[in-house]
Amino acid sequence: MRATFADFTIDPPRFGNGTARYERCHPDRDRLAIGACGRVELDFALDDGELPEQLTLTLIARVSPLGESLGCAPIDITVNGHAVIEQFTVPGGARPREVAFAVPGEALVAGANTLCVRGCAEARGLLWLYRITVEPSSICARIHLMTEEQPAEAAVCVYRTESRAPGSAEWRPAPRLLVHLDRGEGSLPARLAWRGQDGAEASIGFQPAMTEFYGHRRAADGTLTEYRGALEGRSALQDSALEEVMHRFRTEEGGAAGGGRYLRQELRLLIEDGGPPVERVMWGDPSGHSGTVSLLAAEPGPEAEVTDLVTRVRAHSEFTEAGEVAENLLHDSWHKWLGHGGRAWLEFTLRRPVAVGHYVLTSANDVPGRDPRDWTLKGSNDGEHWVDLDSRVEESFAHRHQPRGFTFPAHAAYGHYRLEITRNAGEDHVQLSQVRLFTSAPQPKGFIGHYQRAGEAPTGYRGTSLSATPEPEPEAAKAPPRTVEQWRSYLAEYSAAILRVADDEDLSGVGDDQRAAGWLGFEGADEESVRALEERLGTRLPPSYRAFLGASDGWLNISPFMWRMRTAKTVGWLREADPETWSVIRGGEGEDWDDTAFMDRALLVSEEGDAQHWLLDPADVSEDGEWAAYIWASWYPALGDRHASFAELVAEERTGFEDQAALEIRMARPGSAGELVAEGRAQALRGEVRRAMATFEQAAVKGSGAGAYLGVILGAFLDISVAHHWIRNRVLGDPHVIEVIGMEQIRAEAAPLYLRCAAEEWTGAPGGYVSALGDILPRLPDGVDGVVGAGGVSAGGAATEGDETAAWVARAAAFVPPALPESRTFQQALDLARALADRGAIDQSWAVIEAALPHWHADSPHRIAPVVLLTDPAFREVITPARARRVVTTPRGEFRE
Repeated sequence: MRATFADFTIDPPRFGNGTARYERCHPDRDRLAIGACGRVELDFALDDGELPEQLTLTLIARVSPLGESLGCAPIDITVNGHAVIEQFTVPGGARPREVAFAVPGEALVAGANTLCVRGCAEARGLLWLYRITVEPSSICARIHLMTEEQPAEAAVCVYRTESRAPGSAEWRPAPRLLVHLDRGEGSLPARLAWRGQDGAEASIGFQPAMTEFYGHRRAADGTLTEYRGALEGRSALQDSALEEVMHRFRTEEGGAAGGGRYLRQELRLLIEDGGPPVERVMWGDPSGHSGTVSLLAAEPGPEAEVTDLVTRVRAHSEFTEAGEVAENLLHDSWHKWLGHGGRAWLEFTLRRPVAVGHYVLTSANDVPGRDPRDWTLKGSNDGEHWVDLDSRVEESFAHRHQPRGFTFPAHAAYGHYRLEITRNAGEDHVQLSQVRLFTSAPQPKGFIGHYQRAGEAPTGYRGTSLSATPEPEPEAAKAPPRTVEQWRSYLAEYSAAILRVADDEDLSGVGDDQRAAGWLGFEGADEESVRALEERLGTRLPPSYRAFLGASDGWLNISPFMWRMRTAKTVGWLREADPETWSVIRGGEGEDWDDTAFMDRALLVSEEGDAQHWLLDPADVSEDGEWAAYIWASWYPALGDRHASFAELVAEERTGFEDQAALEIRMARPGSAGELVAEGRAQALRGEVRRAMATFEQAAVKGSGAGAYLGVILGAFLDISVAHHWIRNRVLGDPHVIEVIGMEQIRAEAAPLYLRCAAEEWTGAPGGYVSALGDILPRLPDGVDGVVGAGGVSAGGAATEGDETAAWVARAAAFVPPALPESRTFQQALDLARALADRGAIDQSWAVIEAALPHWHADSPHRIAPVVLLTDPAFREVITPARARRVVTTPRGEFRE
């Protein structure tokens, strides 16, 4: 027989191979609530030839809490009147429990059979029933056997693998494979397939208990091989190194075929096959359940990158004459490193030991045959004794300037890392464009996919990434608020989350006072106003909505699609408060349209949204007086999901918002723009350039002119070739930035930087260069090279390209930037370095500057680095791009080491 089931986690419930009916029960969000003497009956049919010796009945249920105590809701279960169990109490707790019972064959009959679950009269609470399944015991026995052979907590399977070409008899060693996939159901995968970010694919099947596998792989270049592996061992989830590379998601199912969202749980996923991170995974288990997820990729965050800690990079060889040196590997540019031979090594020395767990190699600009193919990454703390950390074979790059990331468990911190390239793709040289080091791999933002239980239709499946160590859930978010004080606390937290990630367009209706207060609501309605509303409606309001009005009389941006809630004076029955909408939505058509009566009685509590309305149902009242709540939207075929109360509707919308904005919420730092500038400045002076850039960007988003300026100046040291674009747009073109920083510093730093960059990049008439500098450049006397003032207008009255060029060159040459004060130690080093540079002693000049860098400091909070090193012509040959980067990655001032 096929499994018979009733699934109450969606509305309306879904039934398979049977029909259900119930008395004194009611759907309650994602479950069926059964009270004392309530009952649900499930009818299913058996043929004469399939009467089994035994069936297994499985319930997923929990008991509603009774205040702060566990509730008690005993049940009786019968099949065709035959008692299966009596006075059974489902264990209490915060999560649904799965319980199974044996149904003896003598209780079954050919034809129609009836299963009955009845609440006992002694119940002191509700039984929340999520799912009933009736299936042959052999299926369950097979599943339980697999679970016993390999319990869920035995975690990550590590395989020794081999591959061979089709038709070949030789198996060659392949990278080890790490596998873990857990939905919290205690079932191991029987088959697994995945696709990497480079397009490589694999599909395998497991022997029982996952001791061996066999399958095939297709590499990114299309090469097809057989693929097999033997279990080498299992690593416990408590292994912190594995936790770092484990993907964890908070998930929810539902949404397919018009169903609602439900069944939140966690998915743990780890597939490491020696290639780039996976982007799609498909699996099936022994019971016939299957799933597919496509990961939403994410870049490694600046907080994880430690490339800035590299103080020295060496290579076995490099092409110094062509500028293709190992130092280029630390820059985000089109330059590269090129070395002799088909084998090579690169060594990176860090300022302090750090545990690297992810690295990115970027292919260079030409000749794919020079790409690394096989390599090993090693770590050392003395530069002499090395430990193998990660090995790769048969790797390839699909195109030029392609970054590829590689992840491995970070077990220890090292001060030296060595990349030993043992084979390239066939040419006589080896090359790379960039190498980046990270403490951890990029975590996917989440996934979308589907899940399908055996014998059922597929349902939507989606997930949001969790951190390796989940943060405790805020107290206010654990349960929907009910009292005025709970609402105030809950809404304050919700407001803060929205204000951290919403842009000005989203908050167009929010006043300055509300933004400053971090409160998207208003003063609460007093008791007199609420009573007046109830008298007008002729009924008492449900408790959670009544308390909401007491906390805030109306609200803004309560969800991404609901912008304004009604006040106590404007709340009303839909038919009266918005007769136009009422007449439209109550007149729906179609066989499934049955909402006319509901629309006639619905209470409208929302005012303005994106084609949606929030409605409460006075005819659907719970034992504690709450009214069911719904959203009607133009894109729904009918009413949306049922919520047990207004509070639960708000909580559901908040969860959806936080799921969608999880990454932005984590990245958007709390605090003022000034606090962010101070944090970014400290990061920059510690040499943490990429973190500082990200922090300054956050400050600029919050309106900080100092944050915008410091980010531009810091960026010029990383890539001076594009700095003039940022200076023109974000500094000279923004009066707010000029006002905050002051014209003296703009003249001393931004203007000479702009002139140097613009002159190097200029390929025609200066155009906007002169106008962008405005009054910063000196005016020229009439008649100088036929130019009058700043306008580039010749004595003849018409400006020519030559005249504009002459004006540009003359004014730029006449500009002498003011010198900003430096500390005595650093100023002496600058004077000596200039003298050495004038004599052609370029390397000695740099050695003096490098030794003095830790002693650089400035009293001004708007100075971040010695910009004079980039603007003084005396240092033009001294400060190469690699050395400019070294300037800002060196800890300075109070943060010097």
